[in-house]
Amino acid sequence: MTEPTSPEEPTPELTPAVMGAAQTRADLHDAMFQAEDAIAAAAPGGRFQEWADTVQAALAHLHAAFHAHIEVAESPDGLYEEVLEREPRLRSQVTRLKEEHPVILAAIHEPFERLSNRGEEYIPAEDVRREVTVVLGRITRHRQRGADLVWEAYYVDLGGLD
Repeated sequence: MTEPTSPEEPTPELTPAVMGAAQTRADLHDAMFQAEDAIAAAAPGGRFQEWADTVQAALAHLHAAFHAHIEVAESPDGLYEEVLEREPRLRSQVTRLKEEHPVILAAIHEPFERLSNRGEEYIPAEDVRREVTVVLGRITRHRQRGADLVWEAYYVDLGGLD
């Protein structure tokens, strides 16, 4: 996390809610990287089943990481409630982020289910890759909006947290 960039900015308050959000943010980033790595692997011919299994495992991990993010952000003592207590003017940003949660979870689940229920049906790896890439883009934009929200409420930059 980055310290304030000018003396006029208040000192950031690293509350348990902010620290929890930072941890789930890092975990989500790792899960995103794992999913991207899985879809980028070779998937030709007889290797498709191994590729599909790896992608499914990565998507399950991504789903769990995103679900953990939701729990930390939306819990009664979580980040969103704390943000609204500190800065009620940020209600529309919090509402938008909350509304994105079920949409993103469903988008993660969709390619997982396609691979799970394909039976003998051939599903081109390119189709799955495209779906997962769209999901990763949605999560990236969601994380960016979340980082902006935290900055506005706390003057803490979560963007580069490892």
